[in-house]
Amino acid sequence: MLKLPKESVFTTAALLLAFSLLLASFATAQDEEQAQGFTVSLKAVNDSITLDGQAVFELTINNLNNYPERFRISVPDIEWSVQSDPLFHYFSGVDVPAFGSEKVMLLFKPVVPFSPGLRSISANVEAVRGKQSQALSAFVNIRSIYPLIGEYLAAVSRIVDIPFQIDPRNEFEIRVNLINRNPRNISSMRILLTSVSTSLINEEIITDLRPLESKVVSKKVKFDPLTSPVKDTLKVVLFVNGQSLEPTIFEKFEVAGYSEVKALNSERKGRFFRWVNETTYVNDGNVKAQKVVEHRTSLLKLLFTKTVPKSFTISRDGSRFSAWELTLESQETATIQVVESYRSLIYLLVISIIFLVLYRFFQSPVQLIKEASAISYKEGGVSELKVVLRVKNKSSQPYVRLTIMDRVPMIAEVEHDTLGTIKPSKVFTDAKGSVVKWELESLDRHEERVLAYKIHSKLSILGQFTLPKASAKFFTEKSVRFVTHSNMVVIKP
Repeated sequence: MLKLPKESVFTTAALLLAFSLLLASFATAQDEEQAQGFTVSLKAVNDSITLDGQAVFELTINNLNNYPERFRISVPDIEWSVQSDPLFHYFSGVDVPAFGSEKVMLLFKPVVPFSPGLRSISANVEAVRGKQSQALSAFVNIRSIYPLIGEYLAAVSRIVDIPFQIDPRNEFEIRVNLINRNPRNISSMRILLTSVSTSLINEEIITDLRPLESKVVSKKVKFDPLTSPVKDTLKVVLFVNGQSLEPTIFEKFEVAGYSEVKALNSERKGRFFRWVNETTYVNDGNVKAQKVVEHRTSLLKLLFTKTVPKSFTISRDGSRFSAWELTLESQETATIQVVESYRSLIYLLVISIIFLVLYRFFQSPVQLIKEASAISYKEGGVSELKVVLRVKNKSSQPYVRLTIMDRVPMIAEVEHDTLGTIKPSKVFTDAKGSVVKWELESLDRHEERVLAYKIHSKLSILGQFTLPKASAKFFTEKSVRFVTHSNMVVIKP
């Protein structure tokens, strides 16, 4: 018997493996093509027209099935009048034999007064028998019948320059780049600069342009520093000898928002072991601002200190601070008053104890209870769970801006079709699993809300496992922030 060298055996095995993979890849490609059913393409014959013209596109339909198929063409855009050549193809459908193809001319004519520029068109092709559809899109260039900028000015990368984001506190410049492409003199060019959505910009530049001259003209603009943030568009129209040029130029810009909460004034006064410190803060900006203001204190001082509005305490790097979370509109002020009194130690001691008790009591005025029950089993283990979160206000005051978040372990996924009557604002995934998030505007006194959703496990869970705690963040009407957590839930099969 003939023995092959070891290297030849390995080479033969490698060739056989490569050939098998090639056959499998070819079979997979054939299956995917067969599942698609048909292909379509749209080729432009005439895609640059005036407003009274007619765009022409060639539609090609390839039937990949082993049976004849009828395809219907529909155009959802009501801004275009559509016909086909032959005409009956658009109204009755296109019959394509098995493994065959057909070409149809589609004729698009505008029925609304489009401004010059690119306009999109779209069409849908649906297989009657296969119940499949495909969408197509293309662009038509609408040409103006008026004089064009390109007839007067050479093409530049950017005719008009305006800062995309504008700080209303600072003056900015609008620059217009002009290059006369003609050997004739432009004695009068008028450039009109206006903002589309607001009245922030309304400027005009008058200039001339000698033959083949290049120049940059500009206009400096200053907004009111308290201008509110807004997104707008600069509209630029060029006039030569009193006649406007097409197309009109549009450049987007945005008025930036800024805020700075700073101390306006501070005053300290007092007598006989009682001092009052009043500090006024102002939002010197054009948007609402939030800032946490801190005042260094100590545990001993806290026992004898009263603040208006009420503060919360921050401990950082071994130091203690009284803090206030200020939310101020533009130019709005807020005054913080800190009263430090040692006149009656006993009275303050009692008040401090009561305050601490109340603080502990109100530290978690909103109760968050988490429950879960198995509703489906598979192969002896839990495969589906229903999770219920009960949010209950135990206090006699309402709370606002509630954010409830519950985490689903990596072994399970949220069923998006079973999210209860109060839908989550967001369901997202991070490195630790899925997170279900609800945003509630308010929770009235003694009110209870029930949030529910279902999860299913990727694999059947045979043993005991634990669902992590949910969390709730909420605020009082004076913007005092609270955070609470639910219990953990242990699931036993």
